[in-house]
Amino acid sequence: MNKKLIFILIGLIISGLSVMTNSYAYTINDPVPDRIGDRAFEIYGMNVSNTINTITFDIYTNYPQSGFPVSAWNTFAGDLALSLDGDDTYEYGVAFTNHNGFAAGSVYAVTDWYESNDYAPSGYNYNKDQIVTIKTGTFKGLASLTWEDISGSNPDNRWRVTLDASDFGISGLTNLHGQNFKIFYSVATCSNDNIGGSYTATPEPSSLSLLGLGLFGLAGLGRKRRK
Repeated sequence: MNKKLIFILIGLIISGLSVMTNSYAYTINDPVPDRIGDRAFEIYGMNVSNTINTITFDIYTNYPQSGFPVSAWNTFAGDLALSLDGDDTYEYGVAFTNHNGFAAGSVYAVTDWYESNDYAPSGYNYNKDQIVTIKTGTFKGLASLTWEDISGSNPDNRWRVTLDASDFGISGLTNLHGQNFKIFYSVATCSNDNIGGSYTATPEPSSLSLLGLGLFGLAGLGRKRRK
């Protein structure tokens, strides 16, 4: 294959990947708009990815890291709820802020959750009966938690949390492949928007890895034909 043609193909593929990266097609989509109240509460979607022993959740929202006041109600970010046994008890949680004795970025085995009703002053419109933050739990490990301002177009911000298999404190859990995760996240203590879904960790290589293998193959074919 002509070397120049190979580079043209590489350029076209990279351009295509760039378009896909910025198209906001998420692993778990959330209808837009479906928030209650200000646009700050909008969630757009969540991307989930994994390696052999880590899992990463990217949550795209307009909600600011510092929280958002609704009149006299000073809401703050909800915690990420996870279930590894497929039910709705959500036995693990990652704290997104320091609250009620829980530390941001810490992973807990959760025995009880605060619901939006527990935080709501009377007379406010919000999503009722939704879990929002950890109420009681036991520390299990430290996740990597970051918040990034990606303003310019909706969404404005991204939460990223990465957990290691060891963070769950489950004996023998080192390889996440095949593990199912049930996920729920309320944007804030009012749960004026929330997102939920399921994800199964898979052993397949990423799209970029496959791309790399394909490009090496093309280059190899080109060299072979020039001999």
